[in-house]
Amino acid sequence: MRKKVFFRVFCFTALAVIATVVLITLALTVAHGDTGAFTGAIIRKELPYVLGILAAVLGASVPVSYAITGAIIQPLEQLGEHIDHMDRVQTEKELRPFVEKIQADNEKKRQLEKQKKQFTANVSHELKTPLTSIAGYAELIENGMARPEDIKPFAHTIRKQALRLVSLAEDIIQLSQLEENDGEILFEEVNLTELASDCVQSLQINAQSRTVDLHLAAPKAPIYIKGNKSLLEELLYNLCDNAIRYNKPQGSVTVTLRPEQGGTALQVADTGIGIPEKYRERIFERFFRVDKSRSKETGGTGLGLAIVKHIAQVHDAPVELDSVEGQGTTITVHFPE
Repeated sequence: MRKKVFFRVFCFTALAVIATVVLITLALTVAHGDTGAFTGAIIRKELPYVLGILAAVLGASVPVSYAITGAIIQPLEQLGEHIDHMDRVQTEKELRPFVEKIQADNEKKRQLEKQKKQFTANVSHELKTPLTSIAGYAELIENGMARPEDIKPFAHTIRKQALRLVSLAEDIIQLSQLEENDGEILFEEVNLTELASDCVQSLQINAQSRTVDLHLAAPKAPIYIKGNKSLLEELLYNLCDNAIRYNKPQGSVTVTLRPEQGGTALQVADTGIGIPEKYRERIFERFFRVDKSRSKETGGTGLGLAIVKHIAQVHDAPVELDSVEGQGTTITVHFPE
């Protein structure tokens, strides 16, 4: 009797040890997500069967094996799933910032690639028109097909288109330099009033040739800002030149300087053709033109406002656009203190 009791106790102890080892191994396997078909088969079928046989040898009924597997294996499996879930959540939280950064970088690269392709296409188009014109008129003169009275107007057209190419090349170089040297631009104390006055004076002949009144409205006391002098001159020139080009005969362009809370406002307002609402978000894009036929007449490169926007960004200066179609456009640059 004692031997039988001892045998049963020993077997129950051995069974418990074996079952514990197996169950811990299975729980760890489930927790680490390495649950194959074989492990699943053991959890679902084979292990209860083995435990049932061992229990029968020890004199227990079959339901004991299912009680063991139901009360021990299933909670451990659920615990493994819970641990796996918590690990996954924690891992996702830790990795999310890195994943988002990678996604943002990839999107930025895609946008840059798209911009490069668009820029190349636009440059090719902008170069083709004047070059075709120059080649055509030069060929007429070379082949003796131009009459003597045509030579002068042909030469004028060739010169005009050549100057357009020069202007385009200068704007492309300017834009490229701005993009490459964002961190190398030197700032100093700049007299913005003096720059604006010089700009207005230098463009008077251009404005008069288009019957446009160009004038400056600024306080008597000079206004100084922190910035790059040559870039600010370029910004002023492009804003004023654009306002003159797309104005109406007998129109006006007003350059206004005024102190404001937190800095200085530079405003260029015209009484020109205005910008339709659907195009206002794109007006600072490279080569974008509202009226392409009018742009051919005015001779702009389509890069002036893109340069303005980039120079403003270099100076941490927001650009504000207000326009009414048929009445005019006002562009305001807000320079910080």
